[in-house]
Amino acid sequence: MQKACTGWARRGQTIAFVPTMGALHEAHATLIRKAAQMADRVVVSAYVNPTQFNSEADFVAYPKRTSADMKVAAQAGADVLFRPLGLYAKDASTWVEETDRSRGRCGARRPGHFRGVATVVVKLLSILRPNWMLLGEKDGQQCEVLERVVRDLYLPVRIVRCRTLRERDGLPLSSRNQRLDRVGRERAGRWAAAVQRAAASGSRVAGSTLRRSVAKIPGVRLEYAEVNDGVLWGAAWVGGVRLIDHRRCRGK
Repeated sequence: MQKACTGWARRGQTIAFVPTMGALHEAHATLIRKAAQMADRVVVSAYVNPTQFNSEADFVAYPKRTSADMKVAAQAGADVLFRPLGLYAKDASTWVEETDRSRGRCGARRPGHFRGVATVVVKLLSILRPNWMLLGEKDGQQCEVLERVVRDLYLPVRIVRCRTLRERDGLPLSSRNQRLDRVGRERAGRWAAAVQRAAASGSRVAGSTLRRSVAKIPGVRLEYAEVNDGVLWGAAWVGGVRLIDHRRCRGK
């Protein structure tokens, strides 16, 4: 993979990179299509990164759809679906850790998560050396962390954020949605609607509004609700599936 990317660059071809953990869906396809418009070559990674999971069970249960991923990536315009078997030596001892944007929100509830994200993305950027890396806004805090990593380490890549895609009921598209059964999917839609209503209530009361709303939804357990820079951030569990969302609050 590194040799191929080096060859493209030597021939003057640009590279756009879409990092994923596989289980590709329409939001990923949208990123890939945008990447194909920007660059001569598009590489999509599909690697379930073990170091960003806080639960072994969650890691094992993460959906894996190799043949379907190849089809989605190809139809959207990717040149390569990069699926490394592993990116960590058995005695790996080098980590990338961002300590500002990773504070609070998911960072406070998932110790080590963003260290795992930052480390694997730096590894992938070192292999691919792309001109652009496209990220979905759905993982907003992750975008902030990676932008800071790229800035602080002077990595020669430009990050392009793309807006969150949602289902009709407002639930952000996510690979984790594939693990929801019919009842769980209905409850997830109610969670997404609660986030939207709470954000509309304004930043001063958005957090408390979301906490009260989720308490009334059976089968949904709120992990946190937090307002940061005028945005309502939250995470909730629907059965054994963890969902995240964020919405800009109305008003100042």
